[in-house]
Amino acid sequence: MRFARLSIALLTISLLLAGCATRRLTQFNTFAQAGITYTTASQTVITDAGNATVSADSALLIKSRPDLEESKRRAYVTESDTKLRQRLQVLQLISAHGRVLQAYFQALASLSDPKATNTVGTAAAGVYDSFAKISPDLKNAKMGATSVSSFIPTVTAPIVAIFKVHALNDELKLRAKPIADELALQQAAFSAIASEFKTDAQELQNLQEADSINQFATSTALPANWASSRLTLLSTPVTVASADAAAKAADQLSKAWAALVADKLDSSGFTILMGDISNILTIAQTIQSAGK
Repeated sequence: MRFARLSIALLTISLLLAGCATRRLTQFNTFAQAGITYTTASQTVITDAGNATVSADSALLIKSRPDLEESKRRAYVTESDTKLRQRLQVLQLISAHGRVLQAYFQALASLSDPKATNTVGTAAAGVYDSFAKISPDLKNAKMGATSVSSFIPTVTAPIVAIFKVHALNDELKLRAKPIADELALQQAAFSAIASEFKTDAQELQNLQEADSINQFATSTALPANWASSRLTLLSTPVTVASADAAAKAADQLSKAWAALVADKLDSSGFTILMGDISNILTIAQTIQSAGK
């Protein structure tokens, strides 16, 4: 499985501080494998987010339907469908952006080969060009009333340390800052999703909590699942937690990238990065297990 690469990467951290000539190449390869793990896991998170947002919206519609006049129900569900389509389109954009990012990480892994040629660099450039077809739309995309662009953090151009491997050195000179921008866009996109999901989750939780309180307050027997439902109700929804985890992992990838190209990424930086990617990986594996 691709996910197993993360464990291999963790085992190589002890090698990253060695004084051998291949140290930086090993660092770049390890970073690339971590990035591949992140993008693979984030695809699972996006799929789950799409399913969860439809389910949550349907639950809200069902709860509100009895209080709506029949003449207003059609307009209400139509408006809700429009909002859902908008959100699902944003999720599709994030998914497409993540797939391009994964392809770039794969190219970066190839560039970390000491025998890499300019042909590999040309392939990396071709992958990067694919961002131009997706990134502008993702930046301008909206989740509710908020645009993804409003979540993009300020990105400082990384300082590129001279690298003796010409193919990788040339790539970093050209695209160290642009890739940092794309990583920041990933972070912003998942932050926007988390923000919107928190609003929806709170609205749904308020309705469900009212039901839970009413069930307890009445004289009728409590449902058998009342305690477990209450625990779920008061917990952070998985979709919110997973979007937050993806945003945090993207943020750490961005920080690690800046340190890496400047030849300042140490074992501590790798440990933090691997911890955040392990978190999203665990969430993705949990989602996959639940779906079986």
